[in-house]
Parts: sequence; structure tokens; C-alpha cells
Amino acid sequence: MRQPRFLTVTNQNFRQGYLWSGLTLLLLGLALLPVPLAKLPLIRSEAMYALIPQEMLTAGQWLTPTLNGVPYLDKPPLLYWLTMLAYKFFGITELTARLPILLCALGEVWFTYRLGAILFGRRAGWLAGFVLLTSVGFFAHHLQILTDHLITLSLTASLFFSLRWHDKPGWGRLVFFYLALTLGFLSKGLIGLAFPLLISGALALAVRRPRLLHLLGQPLGWLLLICLSVPWFLLVEAAHPGFLHHHFFNEQFLRFLGQRQPADITAFSVPAFWLFLGLWLIPWTLLLPASLYRFCRAPAREVDKWKKWFPLLWAGLIMGFFTLSESRIEYYSLPALPALALILGWQLDKTFGASRDWGLIGGLLILAALSLATRLLLPFLEELCAGNRREFVGMFALVQPVARQVTYWAPSLALCGALLGWRRPKLALIAYGMIAVILIFFTYRTLTALSPLLSDKIPGDYVRQWAAPPDLLVMENIEEYEYGASLAFYAGRRLLMVQRHGLPQFPSPVPPAHNYLITPAQLGKLWHGQERVFLLVDEALPPSPPWQGTPAILSLPGKRLLVNQPTSVNKPQEPKHYLHDVTSLSPY
Repeated sequence: MRQPRFLTVTNQNFRQGYLWSGLTLLLLGLALLPVPLAKLPLIRSEAMYALIPQEMLTAGQWLTPTLNGVPYLDKPPLLYWLTMLAYKFFGITELTARLPILLCALGEVWFTYRLGAILFGRRAGWLAGFVLLTSVGFFAHHLQILTDHLITLSLTASLFFSLRWHDKPGWGRLVFFYLALTLGFLSKGLIGLAFPLLISGALALAVRRPRLLHLLGQPLGWLLLICLSVPWFLLVEAAHPGFLHHHFFNEQFLRFLGQRQPADITAFSVPAFWLFLGLWLIPWTLLLPASLYRFCRAPAREVDKWKKWFPLLWAGLIMGFFTLSESRIEYYSLPALPALALILGWQLDKTFGASRDWGLIGGLLILAALSLATRLLLPFLEELCAGNRREFVGMFALVQPVARQVTYWAPSLALCGALLGWRRPKLALIAYGMIAVILIFFTYRTLTALSPLLSDKIPGDYVRQWAAPPDLLVMENIEEYEYGASLAFYAGRRLLMVQRHGLPQFPSPVPPAHNYLITPAQLGKLWHGQERVFLLVDEALPPSPPWQGTPAILSLPGKRLLVNQPTSVNKPQEPKHYLHDVTSLSPY
């Protein structure tokens, strides 16, 4: 029996105008992203993804990822390989380290646009892509290197090709679907397979389309995936026995249950996790409740049943999965953003045929009120973030100047948009889009202001300039050993890290010759020994022997750089110069 088609837009129709509309979104992405990607320093939580491929490229090693000289087997290698290629062709910089993430951002926007166009029409698809690109969370996180971006890209691409294959099965669409699955599997393991398979399978069952289930069981597709991905896992297991158990059981199953060893960072509570989903969609979050309500209640002549199920299942399964998990981080909700952007794009498209849109007017008024309250909300946000990672302590003071400017610009534009759009909803939508772009600019300025707190570029550059080859670089106690990568990347040398109260801790045994975690007693011996030691200390750490009372040679927001044997070449005569460098990182 012939099954009804999912899609109403053919490839021929797409070529006749849809392509050029999508290219405008890509051009907008290229206008917004590359400059911040090049200028912002690598922060602690992302720098490992820049340092690992640098070490692999230097060693000529494409099989085993290493971090500070120690095998790092927590993640599959695709992101490292892509970054190594960028380094090889364009050199080692912040921009080249983030080049794969730029491509991910553009790819996610493109496939969101394509999905929206073939489901709801070209204008709705363009609006969905614009919503995604100008959401604060999407923009901010795509200025950081995260494997989650590859997961989102592979998920969005696989769902697109699954729908195209359902309408017209063909080898090309089947191959691209399984290539997208391979991309996800080589990015973050089983979760890269689970999300597209669960969403496609759930959609097939919900709307009774068995052809989709047939796609998920194609033997040649699975053979392609196995041939492209499994050899790396087998080769690493042969080189490092126990890798498969660690990678799949400890890093994925036990992490989901909150029983990973060593213990993961403090998980966000379920309410906080859902709250951050709303924060990532700012400023479009304010339009989401009404959009969801109208989308779910739209009659069948406007939205087919399966078109309702598709984005709802997509977002619901992502959020439900991590709600059940005992290990959730604020950005784990990123793969749900394209689905919500599709719903928002559908609703915003209705604005063009409406005489008045109360949702937009109300959203602008609420946005004006929230913008005025920005400075009041910042301490709460700092407390929420610092409870998960201590480097956020002190955030409020650094972003206050930016928050002050947000309270001037955003409310003014929102109120003007509400007045002008009272009888002309298109003007209200234009004002909302302008606010979104302005908030992107202020997001960049906020990240710039926070960079001395979150990144170790300035102390790393200082050590690179003044340390001699035999000098030692040590980082005082921090929760996770991966967070030393920013300092090591900019210092251009390996480091030692102080372990206190069992943290940081390697997830598997490390040979003594490669173990760079030292005890406080060992630090004391080094500090009072013959070698010169540069020590980076977080302000949140209570003063401890042996460095207690040592004056800082470099003082920064949230951290200090100390040295046990200062000399005339490394004792700055004008410490305010370095503090000036910190503030000069901000564009305002």
C-alpha cells in the first residue's frame, strides 16, 4: 500500500528560491560568529578540545588522544580529527581550534531551515533558522568547543534525511542518514545513535509510518556505520586494554545513572536544567508558551498530525532523557533547540497574515521589564552557576557594566516595537528580531568581560614569555583535571596539578611516569627546592602552605600567579599593566 507523503516541498521547488533564502542565513551566521570565535580566549571548560589535537598533531598520533601527555579516552575522536585538520592547514589559533564548531553552527542552522521549509514553508523555515541563530544560548555555546555541537548537527541532519527518505527512498538519502549517525557515534558515543533512532522510531509508531522503521533497519546502512566507526574503537582497545569498558560502561551507562567513577561534577537540578533551556532560547523564550499552545491546537488543515508530533517528540525525548539522568549539565539541552525553533518559526510565520499579534506585543513588554531587571537577576544566576563550577564565582562584578547597557537599549527598543507593532505585527516582529541581534552583541561583550575569569590565557602568556625551559608550571587544586588545559595551551608547556581531598582524579590508572597530579607535600618540596615554580591559584581556594603569604606577580579576577623564586626578569615593575590588559580585553 502506498503511504502518503510527509513533505510538500520537492527538490525542484527548493532549488527555485529556497536555496537563496537559506544562504542569507548562512551569511548572517558568518557575520555574527567568526570575529568572536577568533577574539575570545579559550576558557577552561573548552580548552582541552584545543590542546588534545595539538598534542596529537605534534606527536603524529591519530589513534590515541592525549591530554597533558596522558591518554584521554573519555570521548570518541571525531572532534579531535577535525581540529587536527584545521591546525594542519591553517595553523594553531583560537579560531582554527573552533573552526569545526563554526561549521557545526552553520550546519545546524541550515538543516533547521531545510526542515522548516519542507514542513511549514520557506518563510517559516527561514524564521526557524533565524530564531536558532539569534538565540543567546545557541550563540554563546557556539563560541565554545563542545562535542554536543556535533551531536546536534548529526541529529538535525539525520532527521532531515530520514524524512526525505520516507517520501522518496533512495540510496543517496540512505547513505547520508547513516553517515549522520556515524558522525554522532564518533562524536559522543552511543548517545549519538540513541537520539535520532529514538526520535525517528517514536515518530514512526506515533503516526503509523512503518517505512521509517524500515529505514532504521537497513543492513547496508549499518554495515557502512560499522566500517567507518568500529575500527577505531577496536584499535584503541588493543592499544589500551580496558578502554571499551571505560568508554561505554563508565562514561556512558554509569554517567547516566550518576555513578561514574570518579564522580562527575555536581549535576544541575531538574528545575535548573529546564530553566536553562529557557535561558538558551532568550529572547524567543517569551514567545514559546503561546507558540506551543497554538501549535498543539492548530487544526489538521493547518498542521498535519505528524508535523505536530515531529518537533514535540524531538524536544520531549531530549529533555526527558536528561531529566531522568542523574548527570546533567546546563548545555545538555542544546539538541532540543532546533525543534523548538521550528515551532517558533511556524508561529512567527502566522504574523504576516494577522491584523494584530498579542503574543508578540506581550513578549516585547515582558522583554522590556526583564531587561530592566537584568542587574537584579545576575546574583541569582551567579549563585546557580557557581554551585556547579567555582570559576563562576565573581561573575556578577565583571558583567555589571554590560548589564547596565542592556537595561538602556533593550527596554527602549522593546517599547518602541510594541507601540509601532500595535496595528502592524510585522513591525513588532522586526523589532523583536533587532533585539535578538542586539542581545547577541551584548552576549559577546559579556563573554569578553568574563574571559579573564574563565580563561587562563593571561597567566599562560605570562609564563610562556618569562619562564625558562627547566622551570615548572603548577596549577593548584581544581575539581577536574581537564580544566588545566587552558593554562597548558597558552603556556606552551605541560603542567602539574595539586590534588587535595581526592580531587582532581583520573578515571583510570595512570603510569607514575605520566602522572602529573601531585600532593600538597610534593608541592612543598618543589616550592622550597632549587627549581623555579610558577603556581596558578584560584581565589576561591583558601591560603595553604607552602605558598601562603607569597605575593602575586600577576593578579587577575578570580586567580593569582605566584612564583617561588622571583627574579628581575619575571617580577613586573608595573603590575597595573597586567590589570589594564585584563580590562582591555573588553570591547567597550
